[in-house]
Amino acid sequence: MMIPPPAFAPRLRPALLFVALSGPALSQGTPQSEVLLSVDWQGPLIGQQTSPGTPPITEADLLIPSGPPFLSPPALNVAPGAFLSAYTQCVGHAPGFSCGVEVDAFSFGRDALLLPDPGYTVDLLFSVDEFATGLPTSSLPRSVRTEAAAFEAAGDVFVTPIATPGPQFVIGDNTGVLDGNGEGGGTQGGGLFPGIGLTEPVIPSPNVPETGDNLDGLEVRTIGGPAGPYFFSLEAGFTDPNQPNVPVADSASNELDPNGNPFQGGDVLVLDPQGQVLPYASADQLGLDRVGGPGSDDVDALVIRENGIPGYQPSEQPFDWLPGAPGGQRDLLLFSVRRGSAVLGQLDSRFNVPIGEGDVLGPPLPGASSPAIYYNAEAMGLNPDDDLDALDARDSEEDPIKDCNDNGVEDALDITNGASMDVDGNGVPDECEEVGNSDCDCDDVAESACGNTAGPDEGCLNNTGQGGRLRAIGTSSVFTDSLVLQASQLTPNTFGFVVFANGMSAGLTPPGNNGRLCLAPGAGGIFRIALEATGTAGAFTVGPGLLASATSGSNPATVTVGTTWGFQVWYRDLGGSCAGGFSNLTNAWTVTFTP
Repeated sequence: MMIPPPAFAPRLRPALLFVALSGPALSQGTPQSEVLLSVDWQGPLIGQQTSPGTPPITEADLLIPSGPPFLSPPALNVAPGAFLSAYTQCVGHAPGFSCGVEVDAFSFGRDALLLPDPGYTVDLLFSVDEFATGLPTSSLPRSVRTEAAAFEAAGDVFVTPIATPGPQFVIGDNTGVLDGNGEGGGTQGGGLFPGIGLTEPVIPSPNVPETGDNLDGLEVRTIGGPAGPYFFSLEAGFTDPNQPNVPVADSASNELDPNGNPFQGGDVLVLDPQGQVLPYASADQLGLDRVGGPGSDDVDALVIRENGIPGYQPSEQPFDWLPGAPGGQRDLLLFSVRRGSAVLGQLDSRFNVPIGEGDVLGPPLPGASSPAIYYNAEAMGLNPDDDLDALDARDSEEDPIKDCNDNGVEDALDITNGASMDVDGNGVPDECEEVGNSDCDCDDVAESACGNTAGPDEGCLNNTGQGGRLRAIGTSSVFTDSLVLQASQLTPNTFGFVVFANGMSAGLTPPGNNGRLCLAPGAGGIFRIALEATGTAGAFTVGPGLLASATSGSNPATVTVGTTWGFQVWYRDLGGSCAGGFSNLTNAWTVTFTP
């Protein structure tokens, strides 16, 4: 059954579609890479308008995160699936209704080439559905395992770095790169995390509509890449065994090939620049529909590296997709299949093990019937029956999704590997996110307590020969309370505490002090928290949870959105530069707090 089209749902001309696919402008500046995604028909984003006058989102549309990195608004509809025959009738349909235009996998044909070189690493970026749980042995933060425990894995993007040059069975893990709604689940509680504008959580249920959105297709590409070709697969019409009473429209059979024959959910299709939907790789070429007959398997995730030769030349062995391969260069095509596909449980043609929903598959080996496993589910930290429903492959020749320190590695992996700190737990390396501004340094004699000048952004010289330094990282959000103060270059093996106020002054030297205090008593005066040991390094960190400490106790501070507060660290400095001085102060750091 199709619903009538609303008045504002014109079909998009193919030329306009390819313009949209060529690289939309983002509202928050140009990142290194852009993320395109689709969602399935079950979640609340279906039928929403991202801005007045735009068509409601459908399960055939390509979306792009359009807001700030945290708590972003709903993803922007950049490429409507208007080239599909049933699209017009489906625009505006309610979530939870399978209308017959589900695009459940797509690629632009320029995914990582996958090289056999020793030391070569490919990042597998992926998402799963709401029933996935991840491996029990998973130990990384924001993994499928921890996000699934909070019912938030289905809207997230995870990464697994694979360093093996060829297919083999390994056990791996994964960590989150992007969060559906920008609030990390699992072990991170409600902390902020780079978001993509989806709704979470997605509570596993045999019924629809869902409570949240399931990310169902994924492509990451460098901005400015060429438009098209656009490869995709449409949903088959069989039900999900976990939702046996929910009818699923056969989106694939709604679309006809040039000869008038319906496509199957196991087929990979291509949209040409003239707007024709053409066959690219048939289900049979992929080893699908051979067990249960036509329409019994459903391609659910897709990676393609097109060789530029018209048509699909199936790979027969690993790396025959490289230029100069014996017998000619072939196409790289990897995929997964949806839960309920008849091929699941069949023995694959490479390792002779049962095929699972979490495995990344390639076409059958020569003379074999079943697809070959290329990356097993466990290599990505998944159970074999976790439904891998979105996939992309990127290597060092391509920019990561998030790489704020410009080292060519996903920020999430830098944090996981210990190369970067993330004290506030928001998924952004601390070195990339100073919040606020330095003030009240001691680099001028007129500003110093006794001529004990230090460097820019430092307090006055202490007994170590340098000035105490204060900076802030994390976020200025009152809601998440994730601000972190980092004090360094202090006198070692003593104590210090944080003083703060919502006013700043020109500065004065308190009695018995070697430094300069620039806080002005605002409402409530100057406050003090966090008596901390400086340790052998002469440093300490306060936060996250700093505001919770500031607003408790016998003299609580009132920190509200829009107010600006200054912070300094007051610490012991016996034997410092000034006669009679026994303490010192760092530079000040000011922060204007946001929601």
